[in-house]
Amino acid sequence: MKYYKNIKEYILALEKAEELVRIRTPVSRDLEISEIYFRQIRSAGGGRALLFENVEGSRMPVLINAFGSDRRMELAFGGRGLDEIAQKIRELLKIMNMRKPGSAAEMMTLFSQASTVLKAPPRKLRFGRAPCQEIVLTGNQINIDEIPVLKTWPLDGGRFITLGLTVTQSLRTGAKNLGMYRMQVLDKNSTAMHWQIHKDGSHFFSEYREAGRRMPVSVVIGADPSIIFSATAPLPPGINELLLAGFIRGKPVRTVRCITNNLEVPAESEIVIEGYVDPDDFADEGPFGDHTGYYTPVEKFPVFHITAITMRKDPVYTATVVGRSPQEDCYLARATERLFLPMLQFIAPEVEDQMLPWDGCFHNCAVFSIQKHFPFQARRLMSHLWGFSQMSFAKSIVTVDAGVDIHSGKKLLDHILNTIDLSNDLFLTEGILDQLDHSGLRPLYGGKLGVDATTKMTEELPGSSAAGRIVRVKKKNKRDVRPPDMNVVKSALKKKGLICTGARLYGVRLANPVLILSIDKKPGMGKIHEKTLKALDLRRKSVFYKIVIVVPGGDDVTQDSMVLWRLFGNTDPLRDLLFVDGPTGRILIVDCTAKNIHDGYDRSWPVENLMDRKTIRIVDNKWKEMFAEEPFSVPRP
Repeated sequence: MKYYKNIKEYILALEKAEELVRIRTPVSRDLEISEIYFRQIRSAGGGRALLFENVEGSRMPVLINAFGSDRRMELAFGGRGLDEIAQKIRELLKIMNMRKPGSAAEMMTLFSQASTVLKAPPRKLRFGRAPCQEIVLTGNQINIDEIPVLKTWPLDGGRFITLGLTVTQSLRTGAKNLGMYRMQVLDKNSTAMHWQIHKDGSHFFSEYREAGRRMPVSVVIGADPSIIFSATAPLPPGINELLLAGFIRGKPVRTVRCITNNLEVPAESEIVIEGYVDPDDFADEGPFGDHTGYYTPVEKFPVFHITAITMRKDPVYTATVVGRSPQEDCYLARATERLFLPMLQFIAPEVEDQMLPWDGCFHNCAVFSIQKHFPFQARRLMSHLWGFSQMSFAKSIVTVDAGVDIHSGKKLLDHILNTIDLSNDLFLTEGILDQLDHSGLRPLYGGKLGVDATTKMTEELPGSSAAGRIVRVKKKNKRDVRPPDMNVVKSALKKKGLICTGARLYGVRLANPVLILSIDKKPGMGKIHEKTLKALDLRRKSVFYKIVIVVPGGDDVTQDSMVLWRLFGNTDPLRDLLFVDGPTGRILIVDCTAKNIHDGYDRSWPVENLMDRKTIRIVDNKWKEMFAEEPFSVPRP
């Protein structure tokens, strides 16, 4: 079984597979690397991994986009497909749920599987010198500025470590955790530690705060791919991520005790930053251009005080950039989607498959195909998942029947629009949201939407008291109303003071056609979906479309990805969905624009991540030297 001891072995594998480009042209770590990466990840197949060997202000090379394609993710797992590894996890779950074997053959199978797991836990290095401690810097030698930490977006509050693996340990139970949290550089020997409140690192920090004690923390930069992936994995509390890494790679992770605290880190790491977090020391962190495609606001987070930096003699700094999809993290999330399907099926056996749409930023939407056996099973599943671990942060959940290809993109969208009944198949509730969700009714809390696009049983049909069988209801758009002329729609909006910069009708042949409008929202205008309702006179007029989606003025309504990104990210289901009963049935209007005080939103709406023109021009001028080809442009928000 192929595995990598360290990130350098993976770099050689990428180069051998022609998946890596070495760039010797001098580049700045402030924005330039981010812009070059951005063009690569948006090119065909996610472009290639980039190794910048001449970074201004540092002697360390920078590796980025190492996981930004399906091919590179396969290489990261030693050439094995995700389905193969998922099957290994199914075997692991069988062991966790082990019962008395029924035969000698079954006993031997379980023994073989158990032996694989017993080999997985990390093993402490007892002799020799760990590669990650070839150089040790303490006291006045510490200067994090010598590490090429990147500034990735123009309005970022500073430079951020984006691919650091944070090692912490519970004060109460001794449980160990490896998490991935961004870290803003504050000065040469401190950073902010952005662990969100639902992360294990934050939970452990609460234990130390209650005890009034400093919390030891170490941060690993540059580890083998299985360790990097495991740090992002949604493991149950108390499960050590290094155990998962050892299980995936088929070989235990060698660890070493840190120099200035008692935590253990992977011995083959490139860089280790050791230190502590004081229970009463907080600093402003942010803004930061995050994976939602927006800047997160300035907030207070704990200060991480650096007590040592250890590294290899020739370390490689690993980084990533996040923003509106597609980005490198999308491919890591896809791996999570596939590898943790068996774990989801362990607690929800009816789930056949799952998919996290990239435009949903991983926590704004989740789609499941299910084996349906009884009425309202889809709604029960939604309630179950909204109360379970990290799935509780999902803003919307969509269910379809088993056998529907939920990875088919447009076909899946068409299937959903052709299946749902707006009067009965949308399920509204409220609950906790991801800390990075900016659209909620208030921070961390807001509306949730369930969409039941499964085939309905008789009990689920309006007014039915029958029992028993599944009824397949064919939905066809056979209304007598003709598709509207977009110019007529724009004119109707203009008469009511709404400037429409784009209009498009999607799904003319579907049961629920969608009218997509791009409307300039003026300050103080208030609820745009209510004004759209009045302008189009939807309560009195017969209309062809069943759903109206309003996006910000200037948006390209022909870009499905843009529309879905706005739909998933800019809406709170309880505030921004307006249902109207008109002559041609129920109509849904969705407000995907920025909100303000007139919408009942009393916070500052965030700014989108956009690269500045100066950096774009600089990269244009360097592009041909770096890649021996003319620079190209990519669609931008």
